[in-house]
Amino acid sequence: MNNQVLKTISDHGLLVSDDNVIVALSGGADSVSLLHVLLSLRDELRINVMAAHVNHQLRGAESLRDEEFVRLLCSALSVELFVRTADVNKLSAETGESVELCGRKVRYEFFSELAKAQGAKIATAHTLSDSEETMLYNMARGTTLHGLCSIPYKRDYIIRPLLDVTREQVECYCESNSLEFVQDSTNFDEEVCKRNKIRLSVLPPLRELNSGFHNNFSRLREQLSAVDEYMHTTAAEALESCRCDYGLSAEKLSSLPEGLLGYVLTRYLAESGATAEYRHISICKSILRSGGAVCLPQGFTALCRQGVFRLKHCSSAESFSELSVEVPMNVFYEEKEYSFIELNTEEIIYKKLSSDCLDYDIISSGAKLRTRREGDTFSHPKRGVTKPLRKLQNELKIPAEKRDESLVIALDNTILWAEDIGVSKQGMIKKDSKKAIYIEVKRGKNNA
Repeated sequence: MNNQVLKTISDHGLLVSDDNVIVALSGGADSVSLLHVLLSLRDELRINVMAAHVNHQLRGAESLRDEEFVRLLCSALSVELFVRTADVNKLSAETGESVELCGRKVRYEFFSELAKAQGAKIATAHTLSDSEETMLYNMARGTTLHGLCSIPYKRDYIIRPLLDVTREQVECYCESNSLEFVQDSTNFDEEVCKRNKIRLSVLPPLRELNSGFHNNFSRLREQLSAVDEYMHTTAAEALESCRCDYGLSAEKLSSLPEGLLGYVLTRYLAESGATAEYRHISICKSILRSGGAVCLPQGFTALCRQGVFRLKHCSSAESFSELSVEVPMNVFYEEKEYSFIELNTEEIIYKKLSSDCLDYDIISSGAKLRTRREGDTFSHPKRGVTKPLRKLQNELKIPAEKRDESLVIALDNTILWAEDIGVSKQGMIKKDSKKAIYIEVKRGKNNA
């Protein structure tokens, strides 16, 4: 196994002479064997080896046992050890994040601190078997070509020297070198973690189907990674060619091959600090053709106006980015699609339709699409009564959790149209108007 690890380190440039390396040491077979291998290669590679352990306090006495085992192991091997203890269950309850995600954040925040403080690389014990599980997991959840590449050999300060070694090889290595390690009891419970189900129930039949499964997967991963790397390089060049004043040329973006376009948009969003899933990228592609806006995570909105695709960021991640009303326009927000359609007034024949139609000329006055604000008022189109929008929503028994996220069209604090209410007196179509704007709201489609 030493030779394979040495080859992986050399092939992927994971380590150079005089590097400080901190092994993420859980105490399990994978991390114990990684520590042992790097120590045996220490002189040959001319590296300094340390270790780090995180006690998540998730398994009571078993977590304490793991920490004590790691301390004794590092003491016996004269390896400097860094330990972080965190109540992940408590943190999960406070943040609302899953225990798994919260635990991962705790680990990698610790690793990041250590990497900076020690000028070190962090070596994690992910194996080829872990990579197989990750690919299948990503595939089941829905992923891109990049996700199918599974776990990378290195990312920033993180390196993975065991990524070409199977779990079976690790177990043989531990046995032949008389290495002791601890077992995490949750690794054998399919209900604890979805990856456990893949490890215990999905992968074994695949390996029975073909004894060369590991090698076949390794070749496929190599090919996919090469294609992904090429696409990233090509996307960087294509992105530069699409830049224009205030954003990207929608015409040039639309002329790109479909596969490349996704990489370009993803790269453009990432450089601005926005992250987006496949569904967001798909909707971004659609507004290149039709115009419109897409609400993205972290308070970003992607806009396509006058042939320019650009990003806008809100001051709050929870707020909706105010938009000028244009026709035609499509906006995707909170699992709904809002379409702004131009109509001739003679086309307005249904009462329901007319309640969601604005006078066309109103948009020239600077009408904005946004969420509710303090001071907003709504005038009933027939009764002439003006009320605070907040009070009217309450009277109409619109659920409290919907009121702040419902969209309105407004001039300053005067509401012209409100979602779930309709058009106001000020937004009504005038008798001599020839055109109108119809606001169509579709739910559960093209979610942003």
